[in-house]
Amino acid sequence: MTRLIRSELLKLRTTNMWWIFLLTSLVFTGLAVWINIEQTDSDLTNHYEQYNQDSATPPGMSDEEKARFEEDQRQFRESEADRVARAHAAAQLAKYAANIYTSGQLFGLLLVMLLAILVITNEFYHQTATATFLATPKRTRVIVAKLITASFAGALFWLVSTAISIGVGSLYFGSANLTNSLGHWTAQQSVLLNLLVYVLWAIFGIGVGVLIRSQIGATITAAVLYTVGTWAAVIVLSLIYELVIHEDWVMESAVYIPPLASLHVVGGLAVLLGDTDLPPRWVGAVVLIAWAVVLGTVGTLITRKRDIA
Repeated sequence: MTRLIRSELLKLRTTNMWWIFLLTSLVFTGLAVWINIEQTDSDLTNHYEQYNQDSATPPGMSDEEKARFEEDQRQFRESEADRVARAHAAAQLAKYAANIYTSGQLFGLLLVMLLAILVITNEFYHQTATATFLATPKRTRVIVAKLITASFAGALFWLVSTAISIGVGSLYFGSANLTNSLGHWTAQQSVLLNLLVYVLWAIFGIGVGVLIRSQIGATITAAVLYTVGTWAAVIVLSLIYELVIHEDWVMESAVYIPPLASLHVVGGLAVLLGDTDLPPRWVGAVVLIAWAVVLGTVGTLITRKRDIA
């Protein structure tokens, strides 16, 4: 198995596609970081202005009344209510940080999936599958090696994207005199779950590549379903909710669509769908794992029985 994995890594490393995809991922990550920081800065500015407006001294007060008002404000800020408010503000800031630190996920996952598809379809496109399976008659081991290799590639994409997002995000928070929330579990959880998401989408890619052996067919089908299909599903669910079934479970079912489940894992689906009462984020991870297991298993079984000559 070790030799098989090394062989698959060599195949991947000696092609141009992996670094082209990686550079593309860097561009999209940088763009996403910039957009998320701009959005966060706008939201924080609005909150700050609202707080200052609420805390401003009302007009028409005498000096004595102003002094009393300012003393009341000071005591309030030192009270338990203010402590709770600060804790709430820290949690909200951590959500903004989590969104910034997982920037680029949308297109990053697409690129990881497409790269994983190429890992398997290249064998059929260049007609090397026959030699590969003759050298290793136990086809399950070959598929497992490709799954592991694709997972390594997914982890690499996550590492580079996360390093950029955290680096730029931390600089932003530092320049704004805000905590970077790296010590807050909300941000940590999003970053770690994002790694799981990248690995699972690499597994999806292998599954799609096995089901659709045509390189062009597999990549186009996967890309269209990931992009157009995902947003079409959101529109359909919204129409059903607004016009037919006015039940919360209609919008909550978006979690079972893989790209939206990925978004939910890092907390982004709540932003997309608004006030929808969504299930816990771990549900999105379970959905992705289930899809990965199904695609990986079906793909392995098909490869074991399919004629590859």
